[in-house]
Amino acid sequence: NLKKGEKAVVVGISQECKGESRRRLLDLGVVKGTDISIDITSPLNDPKGYLIRNTVIAFRNEQAANILIEKNKNNEQRNK
Repeated sequence: NLKKGEKAVVVGISQECKGESRRRLLDLGVVKGTDISIDITSPLNDPKGYLIRNTVIAFRNEQAANILIEKNKNNEQRNK
């Protein structure tokens, strides 16, 4: 649900994400409390490049759906 220009904080990884997929997300720095935002989008919007810990990491939408986030409140105020 994150749009380009919005920022969020990782609150966890979906319980449905298990095994190697979960380990990959954790190894890439997708841990609770980490800031995340969309940096680059492909022409078809899949995959997208997410800025995580000052590194751009590409995730397909299916993979990104496993990352649980909480949007920053500043995003909501800016969009009003």
